[in-house]
Formats: sequence, C-alpha cells, structure tokens
Amino acid sequence: MLAPKDISTLFEVQINTLYNWRKTKPKLYSYLQNADYNSKINNEINILLDFYSKSFSKAFTKDEIRFLIDANYELTSIEEVNDFHKEFIKSNYKEMNTLSDKILNIYDKINELNIIEKYILYKKIYKVRQTKEGINISKFFEEFIEEGK
Repeated sequence: MLAPKDISTLFEVQINTLYNWRKTKPKLYSYLQNADYNSKINNEINILLDFYSKSFSKAFTKDEIRFLIDANYELTSIEEVNDFHKEFIKSNYKEMNTLSDKILNIYDKINELNIIEKYILYKKIYKVRQTKEGINISKFFEEFIEEGK
C-alpha cells in the first residue's frame, strides 16, 4: 500500500488534494493507495496471456495479418472484441466484390478464435497501428502466423 507521499510523487498530485480525496472520493483514494498492487496484477495478467498465446493454433498468413492491421475498424469494448469477426466484415463489406475470398477467409479464421485469442490479436494490431514502424510482423504475431506463410 502506498503512502500519501508516494502517491503524490507517482501521480503528480498535491498531498492536500489526496487528503481531500480521502474524504470526498474514497474509492479513488483507495485505488491510488493500491496502485502498486494493481500494477503487479496487470503485469501478472500480461505474463499469463503471453504464456497462453504460445498454445495458439497458427492459422493466419503474414499477408492476412497486414490486411487486418490496415483494415479500417476499431474495437472499443469487450463485446466488440468478442464480435471481432463481425466488426471486421462490416468494415470491409465495400471490398467484397474484389477481395471476397481473402476477406471471408480472414473472417472464418477470426471467428474460430476464442475471446482471449481475439483480445490478444486485436491488442497486437492496436499496438502496431500506434507504433507504425520498427515492428517485425512475423516475430510480433508469431503465435498467429503459420510457419512459412
């Protein structure tokens, strides 16, 4: 549990404000007190997801992953992540005349993923979109890409 001085330093909040929050916003104050614990839990979850991702069946090609990165969609809730395949097809319906085989193939592959796999895939896509350069697609998406594809 963090002391008020630690919270102040970590989150750049004046100590007087923290004492005020302790009375007026007890849930926020409690969360800030436990920020180091919450950070450790998030780190553990990320480690577990990394271990889990090594057990995926590799189904995508590098070209399909690039298509997923470049496609115009955004998943903003866990419901949308669960419906990733539907969100993907909605965002690419205009290209169905020329790229139907590719789009439907990707749709089927996304549909076969469970929600955790969809979450990890989209989390990686989102990260690549934010960084834009310097990421080796084959290495970064290795748990999703078939070898030699």
